[in-house]
Amino acid sequence: MIVISTRDTGDGLIMSVKDNGMGMSKETQKKIFEKFYRVPTGNLHDIKGFGLGLSYVKAIVELHKGKIEVESELTKGSRFDIYLPS
Repeated sequence: MIVISTRDTGDGLIMSVKDNGMGMSKETQKKIFEKFYRVPTGNLHDIKGFGLGLSYVKAIVELHKGKIEVESELTKGSRFDIYLPS
């Protein structure tokens, strides 16, 4: 399940996207916004993509003077918070 929510902070807006997927380690969370970074899966090739999506999201958010943060726990899912100022 994916839950999308928003909240007004008085000086901007926070948009949150939360899932109950596989989650990620703290080490992975430090790297996911890097261009071309893909979570290593060993010899399995079941995760598609080029590792560009989150780097593009971060770049666009920062062009709007905002910021993006992730909170995640293995096996419990992730939450991405995007802050955009007014």
